[in-house]
Order: sequence, then structure tokens, then C-alpha cells
Amino acid sequence: MTERLADTGRAVSKCELPLTAFEQISQGAVDESVITLLGKGQYSLRKLMLRALVDTVSTRGAGQGLFANVDLAWSILAEAERLAPTALRDVVMSPAVGVWLARALRAAVGDESLPLWAELGGLHTVAAAAAVRCGVITTVPVPVVHGTVALPTVGLFELPVEFPVGDARVHNSSDGMWLTALRGSVELRPDVPDNHFRSMRRHRTTAGGHTLDVAFDDFSPHRTFSSLKPPDPMAEADHEQWCKLLDEAWRSLTRWHPDYAEEIAACLTTIIPLPRECGVFASSSSAAFGGVAMSPKETSGELAEALVHELQHSKLNAAMDLVVLHRSRDDRWFYAPWRDDPRPLSGLLHGIYAFTSVIEFWHGQRDVLAPHQVVRADMTFGHRARQVSRALDILRRCGDLTDPGRELVAATSVRVAACDPANLPTAVARAIETMTADHYAVWRTRHVRPRPAQVDELVERWSAGEAADFAPEDGEVLPSGEIGESRRSLLVRTRLLDPYLFERLCGHRGPDVMFARGDRDDAARDYAKRIRTGPRSGDDWVGLGLSLGSRSILNAPETVRAVYLRAGGAPDPIELAAWLDGAAS
Repeated sequence: MTERLADTGRAVSKCELPLTAFEQISQGAVDESVITLLGKGQYSLRKLMLRALVDTVSTRGAGQGLFANVDLAWSILAEAERLAPTALRDVVMSPAVGVWLARALRAAVGDESLPLWAELGGLHTVAAAAAVRCGVITTVPVPVVHGTVALPTVGLFELPVEFPVGDARVHNSSDGMWLTALRGSVELRPDVPDNHFRSMRRHRTTAGGHTLDVAFDDFSPHRTFSSLKPPDPMAEADHEQWCKLLDEAWRSLTRWHPDYAEEIAACLTTIIPLPRECGVFASSSSAAFGGVAMSPKETSGELAEALVHELQHSKLNAAMDLVVLHRSRDDRWFYAPWRDDPRPLSGLLHGIYAFTSVIEFWHGQRDVLAPHQVVRADMTFGHRARQVSRALDILRRCGDLTDPGRELVAATSVRVAACDPANLPTAVARAIETMTADHYAVWRTRHVRPRPAQVDELVERWSAGEAADFAPEDGEVLPSGEIGESRRSLLVRTRLLDPYLFERLCGHRGPDVMFARGDRDDAARDYAKRIRTGPRSGDDWVGLGLSLGSRSILNAPETVRAVYLRAGGAPDPIELAAWLDGAAS
């Protein structure tokens, strides 16, 4: 920590990624040495960011206030590194510290939505945690947020309720650590029973020669990778359930997926438990190497899949800090088959890389499941394989990849091909085909604008009674913010996985229900009727395209809808689709 900004920058530049390491990353799971190398790069980057924050604040100033003295915090971090460098690394590499640090740097360079004076409190919190973990004798001012003081990797002080915000002091001496607030009138000591302090909980599990040691972070303000959150300590029963499922998942991973178990053991440091009702299966952040946030899982298989998937994002994020994979602009958008919104090229690369691990996971896992679990596993395996294959096609046609980016795509293609889903049951394969076609077409109706010249030409040909000359064009991608799965795909999937729930969802008959039951002709007539008499939503056009098997609608529904709305005489939707399909035949 003692180097100045230029020296720290040189340290980062020395963290190059050897070709053999990048080849391992491209080909899937990696050994511990590669994770160690990526972690070293991330730690150098964190130190660079900390030094940049301190230098920026020292140069431009942060006004007056308790936390404006960044030199105090930096001197504590430097002394911590001298005394116990490994312990300091644990603190600085905490996922929540990475998220805070990214926010603080944005504030330091002028992001007015993030007040710098408030973000600097986090620097002192990191310094206080480092002092405690590394044995630095000092007193550090720290912010009180949501009535608490959270020290990363250490624990949580919960102040009396009358102190929701403000400041406190963390004291560390040879006699231990304690906290005072309001000029010492409130004193909290961890060694006093029921004195409002809780250590960060950890869990250690061993199986198959691999040991996983993780922390559960349920109190850090920046733990969820987004806005500041108040602490949400797990009940003891919930913590025990997490540990039980983690033990089961770890036994399964070490037995059936030992290569992924090795890299998870080396990379995963923190699990951030989210409320069940939040709707987030699992997530990660480029600023939070080694951290995974997730809602509670019903089975150990779900937990194992989530860990495998999310650690790929941590791994690829760290690699992308050392290797340039593309040169695409951030405002160039692409279709990602696993997302409802358009994504930049980096998002597409992340998706194909992380979901290929899911394909490989279920490719092997399906053989060891109970019979009642196989259909759901087949669905997950086949659906992800179809999605990744489509995204790989998009990436192969993209001209913005660098040589390493093309190597990653090529290696991923080989991995997906090795997990050929050709042996899927017919019903599963048909459902996947329907869901992928539905998703793409609905995505286009939401985010793709038709080319006016093409619409004008088609309207003229229709009005003149001429044959169509129609080849779907890319159109302009404009993210609309509209997301959500179509009810039609939900019904198709539910009918296969849970027939009883399917019947409960079919409360009233409509074209989506007809389609899901297989009544395609009736569904087509009903969709066409709704288009003629209703708001002519893009979803109805997609339903019509699926029912008819219309290539023109499924490949460019936004253009077909625009032609329908512009053509005089309100053409029959089914006749219009047949006219356009004739041009494509």
C-alpha cells in the first residue's frame, strides 16, 4: 500500500495473463494457479483504485468534514500491509469493498449522484477493518449507516435505534476492539454478551479432497452490488439451511464436477444471501471478484448450478481487465437469447461463457438425477444449449472481436458442440424450439424499429397487387425498457414441467392457451381477430407467427406489423403473412 499511484499502476501492468492461462479460461474450468493469477490482478487493481481515490481527493479536496482526512485512512492501510499483508488483502478484496470503491471513484471524478463526502466514509470503514484484522493500534472515525457500523470481513455493530445516521469511532488497541458514538457516551464492545455486535458468519465444508471456505455477508451496505441496503441478518434456522444445502452441493460438485469444484474453492469468498421474494436467482458484479449474491435455493442442485454459473462471470471479468476481447462501442446493442433487453457485446460474451458452464453442468448431471427430475434438467440443458448456439452465431458474424475474443468464441463453440443435445425427448425439443422462436420475435417487437424504406416499398407492392420482395433486415435496435416473458412461453414450459399447474393457469380460454394446448389453427384465427379488433400488440403478431409457422413474422415481426398498419384497406393478417412468406420461399 505504500507505493504512489504511478508505482501501483506499474504493478498492475505487470499482471499480464499468459497465453496458457487464457487458453485454460477459454476452454472452461481452470486450476487454482489461474485463479490465483486473476486474483493477483484484481488485488493490484484494487490498490490502484484506492491510491487513485486518495490522490484525487487530496488534489481536488472533499470539503470539510470528519472523513475528508484521507491521509489518515491511507496511513492505517499502509501500516496494516506492513504488519499483516494477507489479512489486509482479505479486507480489500471483500466483494462489498470492491462495489464501494467503484462508487467512490465515480464520485471522486464528478458523478453528482454520489456525494463524495458520503462515499469517503467507506474509506475509513475499510481502514478500521484493516486495523482490526492486522493489529494496527489506532482510532478511526467511521460512518453510521442505517443505525449500524459494518466492518468488512469483521462484523456488525448495531447502535441504539436513536442513532440511524451519523458517525462513531472504532478503537483498536492491545486490549481489543470497541466502538464509541456521540463522543463516547455509547460504548459497544464485542467481548460483552448481548452488546450489539455480530461477527461475520463463515462456513467451511470439505468433500472429495476439496475444501470450500466462504463468508456469508448479510450486513455490508454495498453487498447487493446496487444501492445501499440496510443489514438483513439471517435467522439461525435460515443460516443452518444455507449450510446444509452448501454441504450437499459441495459433495455433488466434487464428485461429478471436480474441475469446477477446484476453481470455485479457489475463487469463491463470499455468498450474499438475498430475500426469497427479491426474484434474483443469482448475480455477480465486475466490481466484486469472488462474490455471489443469490436468493435461497430449494435444492442443492440449484445451488451448485448457481455457483458454477456465477463464478464464470467473476473469472471472465478478471480476465477482461487484463485482455481486450472486443472493440465494440457501448451503445451498440445485440440480441442475447437469455435476456429480454438488448445487451452490449461484452454482455453477449459473458453470457455465452457463463451459460456454457451451465450446459456442461447439466450435460453430466442429468445422468445422476432421480427420474422425476430429468425432464426439468433436460429442459434447462437443451434451452441453454439452443440459446448459446444462437448467440455464438451472432458473435461469429460480429466484426468487433479481437484475436483473443475470437479465440474465446471458437473455444466456446467446441465446448457446446461436445454437449450435443440431439438426444432430447421430442416433447422437450419442441417446447425449446417454440420458446426460443417466441423470445426472439417478442424481443424484436419491443426493441427493433423497422426500416422505413422497406416498409414503404412493401406497402406499395401490396397496394398494387404485386408479389412481395421481402428479406428481413436488421433494423435499428432501440432499447425500450420493456421486459418480461410472454405468457405463451410460460404456458408451453409449464405444460411440460407441471401439468397440474398448467391447468390452473388456463382459467380462461384464449389464443395463448389454445397455442399451448396445440390447437394452432384455432389460435391463429384468434390472434388474427385480436389484431384486427384490438390494439394490435406485437405479442399477438408473434403468436400469429408461431401458430402459422410464418418465417416472415418470426424473423421480422416489427416490419410485418408496420406494413399492416400502413397498408390501406386493413389487410387480413393471415393473408399478409402468407404474401410475405411467399417472397421468402
